[in-house]
Amino acid sequence: MMKNKVLAITLLQFLLVLNGCSSDSNDATPEQPVVVVKTPKLTAYSKNAGEVGETITITGENFPDKISDIKITFDGLAATIVSTSATEIKFVLPQTEKILPKIIITILDKEIYNEITNGYNGNIAILPAPSLTSWVTQENTLKEDGGIPRIMVINDKVMYLNSDITGARVYRTLDGGVTWNQWAVNGFSAGFYATKNDEGWSHTGFGISKIAKGGYLGIDTFANFGEVKDVQTSYCLYVDDNMTNGTIVTQFGDVFTTSNGVDFTQVYDAHLNDEGYDRGSVNKSIEIDNNHIWVAGQKTIKTVRYPFVLFKNNETDGWKEHYLENEPNSSVNEISFADKANGFLLINGATSSTFYKTTDGGDTWAKVYTGEKFTKFTFKDGNTGWAVLENKIYKTVDGGVTWTLDYTHGQPIKSIAYKNNIVWALATDKIIKRYL
Repeated sequence: MMKNKVLAITLLQFLLVLNGCSSDSNDATPEQPVVVVKTPKLTAYSKNAGEVGETITITGENFPDKISDIKITFDGLAATIVSTSATEIKFVLPQTEKILPKIIITILDKEIYNEITNGYNGNIAILPAPSLTSWVTQENTLKEDGGIPRIMVINDKVMYLNSDITGARVYRTLDGGVTWNQWAVNGFSAGFYATKNDEGWSHTGFGISKIAKGGYLGIDTFANFGEVKDVQTSYCLYVDDNMTNGTIVTQFGDVFTTSNGVDFTQVYDAHLNDEGYDRGSVNKSIEIDNNHIWVAGQKTIKTVRYPFVLFKNNETDGWKEHYLENEPNSSVNEISFADKANGFLLINGATSSTFYKTTDGGDTWAKVYTGEKFTKFTFKDGNTGWAVLENKIYKTVDGGVTWTLDYTHGQPIKSIAYKNNIVWALATDKIIKRYL
């Protein structure tokens, strides 16, 4: 009996202990699950460059689902976040002063390491939005302090230009002026020509170099002129896209052509002839193709210096000269052709400019304007054109007969050109555009 009583007491104590342990277990705070915070990762942009107001997408990993957790700035200026998901963030490009501002992406108050590699060191270029009603400006990252004798626009992204400072170069942009690179060595304001394939020729001051795609900064006088030794600096160069058929016009007005891109034959001699016509001095040119080239400057006729144009304006006729005999002791300062028939030239006097126009490819010229002392000009067609006067751009819609002020900039404008419904003008700090 006593043995059964002891056993019952022992069992009761065991149950009480077990019940106590169970109660303690229920009262304890349950362990919290471990939350793994994954680091956001940037993979790519939908575009490396865009216009103000354009929506860009960043793709990546581990992005938050709340817009309020994301901040994107360009040189400190916040962009508007449109949407977010685990793998995409969409935002709108803001208007910035610099064309290539520094982008910073912050998520949950932490700056994200940017692993995106592109041509802009992980940044995004922001260009101005085109306008059909006004001129627009963007930062000129080249910031060339010298003059710009020649612009060659290929399309809305590709442009070449040379400078007239010491150690001159031809510079090229492939992205609408966001970045510039040296493309070729160039003599003081000398000639160059670039094809749509990024190849071409450049006069280095020592001779003509062939420029390969991507640019060439050496001096490679590839041209063979045979027995002709007196080949002077050339301000007029043209070569076709195949780098075979081409023309060179020297500063004296001697013309050489090639059909294989290497061997040149002289087809026009500008030396003194029996009528007293002396060698010319030409340093302005416009080239449409190998059969439509105009070179301008000054030439002496029996001690009197006259503006003149040396040109070829069709496939069958040879090279011809035209003198402006009513403009003695002056020179052609600029020449431009809108097409194979309609061309303009500018003669600057002491205080004013005179425009001449041709409608037959240069055979005849008529005076259309005398007034402001313009320095550069360009034409879209036979009627519509733009001319530069210091920091101002004037416009004509009647073939140069009348001009009206169209735009004023804060610095002098160095050059102007037209291509594919865009007018380009360059100042030291800005590229100025007019979309048509």
